[in-house]
Amino acid sequence: MFKPINYDSGKTTTLLSAATTTITKGDALDFSSGLAQRATASSTQIKYVALEDVASTGTSLPVLAVSTIGVKFEADCTHVMAQSYIGTIVDLTDHANLDNDAAATDYAFEIESGVTGVKKCKGYFHQSTAN
Repeated sequence: MFKPINYDSGKTTTLLSAATTTITKGDALDFSSGLAQRATASSTQIKYVALEDVASTGTSLPVLAVSTIGVKFEADCTHVMAQSYIGTIVDLTDHANLDNDAAATDYAFEIESGVTGVKKCKGYFHQSTAN
């Protein structure tokens, strides 16, 4: 789960979810055909994180989300933190976790801080100009 730490109300927006999807509060979101969906391990452009749960079975539904631009997040990690991860850019494991122990290929999240031995860190979603 990704939990925003510092943001203001001006950074929230309502997106339209994909027609058949389940989104949980704290999920990283990407887009397919202009509709919000859970991000995957290969997602590179995480522009929003869900602020509410949505379960859609056939119709698109609104989902409240926070923009990731300039917002620090507390993130769940797949592996316990080590000092060597600080300052690195890592991939997602899925919509709710970082793969903090593998060589990055998608460069989704920049780790700013963390406590050694704990599966959490703080940082920012990496905003590439490529997409």
